[in-house]
Amino acid sequence: MKVVVVEDLISTGGSSLKAVEAIRNNGCEVVGMVASYTYGFPVAEKAFADAKVKLITLTNYEAVVEQAVKTGYITEDEVEVLHEWRKDPAHWNG
Repeated sequence: MKVVVVEDLISTGGSSLKAVEAIRNNGCEVVGMVASYTYGFPVAEKAFADAKVKLITLTNYEAVVEQAVKTGYITEDEVEVLHEWRKDPAHWNG
């Protein structure tokens, strides 16, 4: 059987790739994964590449931030705060 995994959000990719592993362990071929959103963290990009899973998302962090600025929802100063958060969200305390 060929399977496409559907996710809502990709952050590190850990839980998503555990699902892929379980599916593969049950004899299925994972063709890829689709998700609504990804933060695009480098750790996730590496994890998906290492697991040989193609990931396609509807949108991503960069697109959402760009649109938020364009519509005036956030300011350029706030973009800088978001970029700082994105560098290391687990240890960010802004």
